[in-house]
Amino acid sequence: MNRFRPLLVVLLLVILAGNAGAEICKGSKIPKAELLKYDKAVFLNPEEESKAKAEHAPWGLASCPRLLPQREYLVCYDPERRVSLWVSYRLKGEHIAKRERRDAFRTDTRLSNEENARCNDYLGTGYDRGHMVPNSDMNRSAVAQANTYFLSNMSPQTPTLNRGIWRWLEDTARAWVRKFDNLHVISGSVFMGENHWLPGERVAIPRQHYKILVRSEAGELKGLAFLFINGKRHPLPPGTQGVEGRRMGAKEADQYLARHLVSIASIARLTGLDYFTALPSARKDALTLDVGADLWSRN
Repeated sequence: MNRFRPLLVVLLLVILAGNAGAEICKGSKIPKAELLKYDKAVFLNPEEESKAKAEHAPWGLASCPRLLPQREYLVCYDPERRVSLWVSYRLKGEHIAKRERRDAFRTDTRLSNEENARCNDYLGTGYDRGHMVPNSDMNRSAVAQANTYFLSNMSPQTPTLNRGIWRWLEDTARAWVRKFDNLHVISGSVFMGENHWLPGERVAIPRQHYKILVRSEAGELKGLAFLFINGKRHPLPPGTQGVEGRRMGAKEADQYLARHLVSIASIARLTGLDYFTALPSARKDALTLDVGADLWSRN
């Protein structure tokens, strides 16, 4: 009977989700038949789920209304606001690879139709479907990259932020992974006060977005945390496409990142989340209360 348990878990999750198949958004570059195979494989059995949590939340899980574990990362989804609240994953040097981008925005078959954001929710709103787990962090395989396009991994971001300094930070983080070989990444959305919604009032707009990066050096945890207003006034670093605004060079872009360094504790206060519940108090305080003085070297 035990050999049938994983199959039973998958079937139960499919039934509970009440979603016969993903809604695939216009412009997908991956054939539907291929996506159907990926979507069936996204359901984890209990052993796989435990392994994913241990790998991608080694210092404890923050609270979450709906955790969507995947083999390569964890997504905390808010089914009321219909956005990714936070994501958490370990990124290694061997994971950094080049792969052609193949858009595959679609609903998440683990969620019901009511819980899912839909393709039209973002259409014509002026906001990007901002990846919390970047597709370029998951270039290790076609399926890992494709699954970053679940709408459950999205949060509304202004094009200025998403295609500009947020992308620059993602690229910078990958450079640090190449240097340090191992980096823990937490990214998420900040909501404050009354919710503001995309037209249609199904998807809430975060006021801010943050990224926390943690590495180990001689057994000591080192962290950098960044916080950005989800706005249109950020200057644009090199490589920004499809957005008009003031341009800046690479050195200025790094300085701009450094000016947005904050403590992990300040993000915890904003979000009401406790990110490292399994760490002893002294180690946790050392990691979360400090504000990084500058960016890490890429060399």
